[in-house]
Amino acid sequence: MKILLAYKSHPEGAKDPFTSLLPVGLLSLHAVLRQAGHQVTLANLSGSGWREVRQLLKRVRPQLVGISQFTHNRFESLRLAQMAKEHDSGCFVVLGGPHATHAWQEQLERHLELDAVVLGEGEATILELVDRLAAGGALAGMAGLACRDQGKPVAGPHRAPIEELDALPLPGAQQPDGIGVDYRRQLEFVITSRGCPASCLFCSSPLFWGRGVRFRSPASVVREIRLLKERYGLIYFSFRDDTFTADRNRVLEICRLLQEERLHILWNCQSRVTAVDEEMLVAMKRAGCECVQFGVESGSPAMLKALGKRILPPDVEKAAAAVRRAGINLSVYLITGIAGEGEGDLQQTVKLIESIRPQDGQVSPLVYYPGTQLFARARRNKEVPDDLFERPQGEGFPVRTDPFVAKSCQAMLKALQRAGKKGRFSAGDFKRQRELVGYSFVTEMLCAEGLEQDGDWQGALALYRGMVRSEPENPWGHLLLGGLQARLGELPAARGSYREVVKLVPNHLPAHVALGEIALGAGDAAAARRHFSDALKLDPKDPAALEGLAEAGGR
Repeated sequence: MKILLAYKSHPEGAKDPFTSLLPVGLLSLHAVLRQAGHQVTLANLSGSGWREVRQLLKRVRPQLVGISQFTHNRFESLRLAQMAKEHDSGCFVVLGGPHATHAWQEQLERHLELDAVVLGEGEATILELVDRLAAGGALAGMAGLACRDQGKPVAGPHRAPIEELDALPLPGAQQPDGIGVDYRRQLEFVITSRGCPASCLFCSSPLFWGRGVRFRSPASVVREIRLLKERYGLIYFSFRDDTFTADRNRVLEICRLLQEERLHILWNCQSRVTAVDEEMLVAMKRAGCECVQFGVESGSPAMLKALGKRILPPDVEKAAAAVRRAGINLSVYLITGIAGEGEGDLQQTVKLIESIRPQDGQVSPLVYYPGTQLFARARRNKEVPDDLFERPQGEGFPVRTDPFVAKSCQAMLKALQRAGKKGRFSAGDFKRQRELVGYSFVTEMLCAEGLEQDGDWQGALALYRGMVRSEPENPWGHLLLGGLQARLGELPAARGSYREVVKLVPNHLPAHVALGEIALGAGDAAAARRHFSDALKLDPKDPAALEGLAEAGGR
C-alpha cells in the first residue's frame, strides 16, 4: 500500500527549532511500515506552503494518509486531511498523536474528511489497519482505533501496550529518504522509554501511554547511539523521555556501556527532582551528560499542589545541589498563570530560582490540553466550552489571560537571566568537580567555555589541548580546539584539528563544512570546493555547504 505519513506545524511552530521537527512517533511508524514491506513516504511539511502540499499529494498519490496531530497544529492537520480527500476522495485519512487521541470523538463528529483516529501508541494499530484495509475488512471494534460505525464515532477496545520496545526497528536504521526531513537534527532526539511515573494535572502523557513506564534495554539504547554516530556523524544527543532517570539501575548501565564502548558523546536529558541522586549524576557526567532539565514549575508549595506535582521546593533544592556538585548544567521548566496564583506565589518562585541558580530555563503559561486532568475538571465545572479546541485561537488556550500572567512570565525570565549569570561554575567549583567525578571531558569543556567567556583564550586553548592529550580518540577535544583556533585566526592549526575530527567521525557534517570555510579563508578555492562537496555528500541540502560551494566557485 502507498502510504504518506505527514506532519505540518502551526506557522509559529515552524520557526521553533523543536516544534518544526517531525514528531518522533512518525519516525517509528515509518520504520515499522517499511519493515513490513509497505511503500511509505515520510514528509515534514512545516516549511512547505499549501501549494507545495497539493503538489506532493499529486506526486505521491497515497492510498492512506497518516497525519500527526497535536493541539498546536490541530487546524493544519485538518486542512491537510481535507486536501488529501479533495485530491482523492477514496484516500483513507487517519489521525494520530496526543490531540487526536484525546479528542477523537469530537474530531470524527465534526470533520468528515477524517476516516479514523489511532488511539495512543500507534505501531501495532497502524500495521493492523493497513492489513484490514488491504483485505477489505471491517474497522469497527478494532483495538486502538476510533472510526465511524453507521455514521457514529465509536472507539475500539484498548490495545495492549508494546512490552518489548527493543523489538521496534530503529528509525535511524532506515534509508534517509523523507521529504523536508532534516535527519541529522531529527535523530539527535532519542526516546528510550514510554510513559511517566508522575501524574501531573496539566500533562496528557499518562492517559496517552498508560500508567507506568516501559523501557528499552541499555544495550538497545547504546546500539542506537553507535548507529547514529557512525551513519550520521552525530555526537550530541538529547534523551527526550518524560523521565529519563525513572529506572536508576538502567541509567547506570547505559552510562557504563557508553563509557565501555568509548562512544564519546555529549548529551542532555529530562528528569524529575525526586528521580536523581549524586551517584547517578556522577555516572551520567562521566558518560557525557552536560545538562539535566527538571520540571520545577513553581516555587510555591500551594501551586505545586494545584498542579499535582507531588514535590516541594526542598526537593528541588536538594536535586539542584546534587546536579551542581556533579558539575552538570541545570535547566528548569517553569509554569505560571495557575488558577489562584498571586504575587506571593511569584515571589516564592523567584526566590527558588535565585537559590538553585539554573544555567538555563523556560517559562510557559499554564495551557489546557485534551487528555489532561486539568482540562477534564474545567470541562466538568463548565469553566470551558465543549468546543474549546474548535476555536482558532493560536497554538493553545491559556488557563488565565489576565495581566498578572504576563507580569509573572517577565519576572521569572528576568530571575532566570540573573541566575544564569550567578550560576556559572567557579574555579573552586571545577576543582571540587574533578575531585568528585575524576577526569571528565565535560568538566574540562565547561571550564574552557567559561574561560572563553572571560576572554582567557590561552587558558581555554590549554584546556582543549589537555582534552586532546587525555583522550585523543574523543572528537570533542579536537572539535572545540579547532573552533577556538579558527576564531583566533590560527587557520593551519584549526585545519589540523578538524581533520582529526573527520578521522574519528568521518560523517561529522560540521567538521567538513568548517574545513571548507578554513580553505576559503586561506584562499584555496579548490580545497574549499572539495570539502564542501564532501559535506554535500552527507547532506545535499545543507545551507552552509551550499553557500560555501557557491562562494568557492562550485556548482
